[in-house]
Amino acid sequence: MEKGIKLLAFFFATLSLFSCEKVIQIDFKDSDARIVIEGELTDDPTQPQTITISKSTNFQTTNDQLFVSGAVVIITDDQGNSVQLAETSPGKYQTNNLPGISGRTYNLSVTYDGKEYTSSCKMPQQTPLDSLSVLEIPGFGPLPPSIGIVPNFKDTEGIRNYYRVKMFINGEFAESFMYDDEYGDGIYNEQPLQSFDKEIKSLDTVIIQMMNIDKNVYTYFNNLTGDGFDNSATPANPKSNISGGALGYFSAYANQVRSIVVP
Repeated sequence: MEKGIKLLAFFFATLSLFSCEKVIQIDFKDSDARIVIEGELTDDPTQPQTITISKSTNFQTTNDQLFVSGAVVIITDDQGNSVQLAETSPGKYQTNNLPGISGRTYNLSVTYDGKEYTSSCKMPQQTPLDSLSVLEIPGFGPLPPSIGIVPNFKDTEGIRNYYRVKMFINGEFAESFMYDDEYGDGIYNEQPLQSFDKEIKSLDTVIIQMMNIDKNVYTYFNNLTGDGFDNSATPANPKSNISGGALGYFSAYANQVRSIVVP
């Protein structure tokens, strides 16, 4: 009985520290169409650095995304390295020529239609993700028993850490979570993650992607989620870390991926 109570404690602690990531909802008037920049720069050498540029649309008439071609996209770092990204498909700009290294600061410049949009982001140090484990969570009242996945890692003590975690079940995206260590500095994580849309079952393959992100990127995604467990409205204009009037974000993050097959 005591073990069951502890497991439930872990579960409800998760509700207070992690939140589901909602879809961005942009609701502008016809005359308010704006540039949307989504930038991802990672320390994973197998992945290209990617900047996606589009325009916000009038959602009352169309849900089509308008990709922006012909922009000049440049990333520099604090070591004097600079590279112009190539447009590999409409609105998608990529490079493999600028390594992502923890501790370095990366600067983004996007020039389009005579306007420049800029952002700066320091890539945090990586918090090692040791492994994943499966936790059986007992039923409670109307809630049936369920399965959670525990990312096993020790938070780096004395440093404010911010995490973005994505869960994939059998190759399909299931859930996204946000976490910071305000109340867990230096402790070893014991909190299970669950998808509220896709149940984790025996023999499922679960992949966890854990990203160390900076505070501004955390704030951006946290503005999208609220507490993640009610029906409150998603903010129409989450706080961006890009200057010049653009929407979106630029994130330089330390990336780790682990997988586990549920027994």
